[in-house]
Amino acid sequence: MEKQTNKFINIAVQSATIILLLGFAYIFYRKQITISGFVSTLTVKQLPYYVIRSLIRMLAAYLLSLVFSFMYGLLAATSKRREAVMLPILDILQSVPILGFFPAAVYFFVSIAPTKVLGAEFAAIFLIFTSQAWNIAFSVYESISMIPADIYDAYNLFDPEGKLKLFRLYIPATIPKLVYNSILSWTNGWFFLVASEIFAIGTEAFRLPGVGSFIMEAASENRIPLMLLGIITLAIVIIFLDLFVWKPVSQWSRKFTYSVSPGEEETKEVWAVVIIFWEFIGDILRYILKLIRKLNIRPAINFNFIRRIWSKRFGEIVRKAILVLTLAFLAYAFYAIVKSIPALFTKLKFSDLILSIKGICLSFLRILISYLIAVGWTFPFAIYLYNHPRPARFISPIIQILPSIPAIAFFPLILYFLLPIKGGLNIAAIIVILAGMQWYLLFTVYGGLKAIPEDLAEVTESFGLNGKIKLKRLLLPAALPSIMTGTITGLGGAWNALVVAEYAMLNGKVFSVLGIGSLLNTSLATNDQSLFIVSLTIMVAFVYSINHFVYRPLYGKIIERYKVEE
Repeated sequence: MEKQTNKFINIAVQSATIILLLGFAYIFYRKQITISGFVSTLTVKQLPYYVIRSLIRMLAAYLLSLVFSFMYGLLAATSKRREAVMLPILDILQSVPILGFFPAAVYFFVSIAPTKVLGAEFAAIFLIFTSQAWNIAFSVYESISMIPADIYDAYNLFDPEGKLKLFRLYIPATIPKLVYNSILSWTNGWFFLVASEIFAIGTEAFRLPGVGSFIMEAASENRIPLMLLGIITLAIVIIFLDLFVWKPVSQWSRKFTYSVSPGEEETKEVWAVVIIFWEFIGDILRYILKLIRKLNIRPAINFNFIRRIWSKRFGEIVRKAILVLTLAFLAYAFYAIVKSIPALFTKLKFSDLILSIKGICLSFLRILISYLIAVGWTFPFAIYLYNHPRPARFISPIIQILPSIPAIAFFPLILYFLLPIKGGLNIAAIIVILAGMQWYLLFTVYGGLKAIPEDLAEVTESFGLNGKIKLKRLLLPAALPSIMTGTITGLGGAWNALVVAEYAMLNGKVFSVLGIGSLLNTSLATNDQSLFIVSLTIMVAFVYSINHFVYRPLYGKIIERYKVEE
């Protein structure tokens, strides 16, 4: 009975979330948004400035994602009642292709911002935020939920008021998964950065200064050398961040694991030059702190009065006030959506429904072809790397960096070579989807194989199991959960890639193939509100159905049956 109740709550919450998202898209759908702010004269001198602007957007979105994700994950993991509502919402937000809602988000932020350019900046940061936050929030929720019971009991015994829990228990427990998922989220953010810096709405387009807009604008002007320079610069920035930021942070995060395999703490992935660099930065920071201590600067304001005011009762009042305001906002949103339904139904056309169903089928076919190609080569290659550790040492860092380079950045270059060929745009769309999907599969499958316990691998070797038997009994079962994880992540990105891959504008000309992504773009270009709402609804319903009724149940069964216990 309890299981059926939880299922009903999940479906009700997820349905309400979908309705709110579609209602938001309908209410804030507009055509005319004229935004200036992009310098159309492209020169090499501008590139460093554009790179800095892009990095500021990425950093702002990531910091926002960290704050939101930790609060959301902590609240969901520490209360069963909150968990029942918050997790289904998070699941919907993660699975819905957010690029379809971006035009509505742009209009919303442009409407509330002091200037249109600032509104476009907020919209770009919001889009990158949506590509990063859900993944990190799930990692925080899982980390706190999986805290060993004996450690939890010890903190409840020695810290009954919970003053130390946040800094001594919750934050350290979340660091390993949070760092790992942050790397994946940052990688995903690069794709959305390129998509958010240059975006057409109706006959107008906004172009924010950034490396993504530099690449796309150079391609639209047919300036291939400048486009290649932009791509190379983006790749260098990504590699530098991976070597000097993410690898040191990843190695540091291992200190916070509850248990490690023998010798795991001794593994070094960070180059000596990187260690020297951060030691130098540390010396500078220590010197600055020493100067501050000598100055004996103390806070001018005494914050003790806040502790006296913030009693348990006052905190309860604040929490209830926030809950009431949230419910009031949701009630108003539902009222606005319900009020607009009659006007919406008068605009909808049956022909748009038929066209959208045809489009979603063709889009899914392109994704399926890309997925089969990706699985066809990533699984054998991951097995090769697992069986040959020496070449894997050199190839593994490349595998970790390649997913960070957004496939959309190469789209203009791919079109340049394939458009003269018959069916070239179809091939280009499949290549872009494949490029965004295959690295996630390879990365996760190889990671799953590396996680096979040493003793299990040794037992297999001692029995002389090789070839097909080893593949069937050890490698395939160990890789299946990772294949499903990579599938869910890769296909989520594929649906967003469709919005860009099926519709392109080069040299003022539109090139498109029939698909749900091209229908969304066409509806915006022609100000066809009926086509926009119908195609977006069909896309969301289709993706949600596949996730809810196929991926999730299959993933649960595979995890239950093929989980490798250490």
